[in-house]
This record gives sequence, C-alpha cells and structure tokens, in this order.
Amino acid sequence: MAGRDGDGNITLPGSKKRDRTIDDALTTMERLAMWLQDARAQNAWALAENPYQIAMLHGMLTHLRSEIDEFLESGGADVQQTVHNLRALATTDVKHQEE
Repeated sequence: MAGRDGDGNITLPGSKKRDRTIDDALTTMERLAMWLQDARAQNAWALAENPYQIAMLHGMLTHLRSEIDEFLESGGADVQQTVHNLRALATTDVKHQEE
C-alpha cells in the first residue's frame, strides 16, 4: 500500500531509506520492538541461516543499545524531568479513574 512522505511524494512500504521525523522513528522503533518480541518467542538465534547472520544481528543490537543509551543521556535533566512529570501525571490519572 502506497503512502506519502512529508513532502507529499508517494512512497512504497520499505522504500523509505531514513526516518525524517520523530513520528517516523517511533513507527520504526515500534516495528523493531514487535520484531524483537517475535524473535524472542521464536528463538531467532536458532533460526539464523549462518554464523555471520548471528554475528551481524548481535553486533547491530549491541550498537543500537549503545546509541540509545547515549541519546537518552543527551536529553539531559530537562528531558528526564519531563518524562518523570508525565509518568507521575499518568499514574495520578489512573488512580483518579479507579476511585
């Protein structure tokens, strides 16, 4: 199914080479999270076609973990406080709804 990019150009699934917005990245990360769940459930390590595929997957996941940690740290105290505030607000809302 074709879609449109931020400039209105037609794109096909899998044709996008880079995420340009936070929403694009969130969609990609959601797909990765779903793949990781499925891979864990199916033991993707045992399904790998060859040792190189195992090494490449392990290397990429290790690289991503490092990049994610660095990016989270780069947000600084302001980002941490915003996340804390939103989580506290969500918890408060849930408690009020339960009452």
